[in-house]
Amino acid sequence: MLTYENFVSVLLTSIEQAGLNIAYTQELIDTHALGRSLTITCLPDGAEDDRGPQEPSLRAVVAFRWSPEFTIFSLRGTDSLDNIERFVDERLFAQTRRGPSLDVEVTYHLPLSIEQQRDVSVISTMARAIQDIHSALVDTDDPVRVNSQVSFLSGRAPRVESLSALRIWSIDDALYDSDLLTVVFEELCSELHAMLELLDANFGLRDDATTSSGADVLPADRQYLKPPTA
Repeated sequence: MLTYENFVSVLLTSIEQAGLNIAYTQELIDTHALGRSLTITCLPDGAEDDRGPQEPSLRAVVAFRWSPEFTIFSLRGTDSLDNIERFVDERLFAQTRRGPSLDVEVTYHLPLSIEQQRDVSVISTMARAIQDIHSALVDTDDPVRVNSQVSFLSGRAPRVESLSALRIWSIDDALYDSDLLTVVFEELCSELHAMLELLDANFGLRDDATTSSGADVLPADRQYLKPPTA
């Protein structure tokens, strides 16, 4: 099995070769269990992150979690997991023939104008449009899943707080072969780049009509970290 460093290196190389516009990356480590996670936020071509309290309204986030058991497995092989099945992450045995499996999530966050936030019916309309764009772009039986958050405050009309689309890439046999992983990530990055540009063309807000659901929330710090293998 590839190590975490190998895995991330292949991902970053594919992102750079695809010419994706990386706004920032964030790597976190669980100090208790020593698991790791990495998120990479990409923007449409030519867009810049103003590093304000709110994140860019239109963005794609690539994310995955690397459990501590994955590190053991990648460094010491299958023998290191003998007799500890009941203690480890169940995903290690999702593929009984080979061992671990891992999901890489690509989440597209869509901007909403003030009018769209006030119109709950916009959810179904935008959801169908997003899925149609994805279906026309790639031939897959795994369409994007559109998620939305709607708030219902006492005495106020419903408000659409957020709208996003999720695409999950399952990494199985490619966890053992860097060449195969390269092919998977090249496909992922190519689709991400094209999808992000199409979403920008269809839903990008070109003026100051963009609003943020966190406008009344105190600013939160955002960390801008270099990728771990940079």
